[in-house]
Amino acid sequence: MQALQKDKNKEFIQAFGRVLAKLHTESKRSARSIAYEINMSKTTLLLAEKGKLDPQITTFCKIAEAFYLKPENLLQMIYKELPENWSIIEDLSDTP
Repeated sequence: MQALQKDKNKEFIQAFGRVLAKLHTESKRSARSIAYEINMSKTTLLLAEKGKLDPQITTFCKIAEAFYLKPENLLQMIYKELPENWSIIEDLSDTP
C-alpha cells in the first residue's frame, strides 16, 4: 500500500514539474529572476521543474504568485496533467 502512495506522490510531483517548466518557458524569464522574486534558490526552483521537489504549501503559493496565478489555478493546471479521475488517495475498495 505504501508503494502505491509513493507512486501517487511521485506522479503528482512530476505533473507539478511539467506545469512549472511550461510556465517558466512561456514567461521567458530566467530561473534566477523567478527564484529571486520568491526568495528561493535557483537550484530549488529547477528541482521543482524536474519533478524532484515536493514543495511546502507556502512555497507552492509563492510559485503560483511568481507566475501571476492563484494557487488554486496552478493546482487545476496540475490536475489537467494527470489522468482523468486521478486521485492522490489510494483506492482501498480493492483491498480485502
